[in-house]
Amino acid sequence: MSATGAHESRKAKKERKRSILWLTEAQVALSWGVLLTLAALVGAIYLHQTSRIAESGRRVQILQNQLDKIKQENIELERDIAEAQSLERLQEGAINLGFTRASPGDVEYVVIPNYPEATSVEATPESTVQSEPADSLAEAIWLAIQDSVGDLIHGESP
Repeated sequence: MSATGAHESRKAKKERKRSILWLTEAQVALSWGVLLTLAALVGAIYLHQTSRIAESGRRVQILQNQLDKIKQENIELERDIAEAQSLERLQEGAINLGFTRASPGDVEYVVIPNYPEATSVEATPESTVQSEPADSLAEAIWLAIQDSVGDLIHGESP
């Protein structure tokens, strides 16, 4: 090998080393750029979601305040209704309209000919039977279940 060949070979090695070094530096810079871009993207997504959650929380708080205000209005309206329906107030309103208390002589009864008389409801044997008290919790539960099923069979609600 000649001196020129060795010099060119050294020069080629340096050139290759420089290109490899430049490529490695470019890869590192690109990697950092990608990482910083991903970190910024994740941060932006996080901030966006956090602001949306805070906004939703604020809306819920506003709606809760409106609900509380409406509940308070309902309570006040129920109180007003109760006051309007009080016996004293109704009597006062009736007097203001010209109504007076009826005496027994003022009451007229209407007699309807051939109107059937009310019949009393006779007690069924099932409703008059008293069962013995249960001795244990299991027996009490079993008796309650039997009563409920019996009521359902007869079309009665518990």
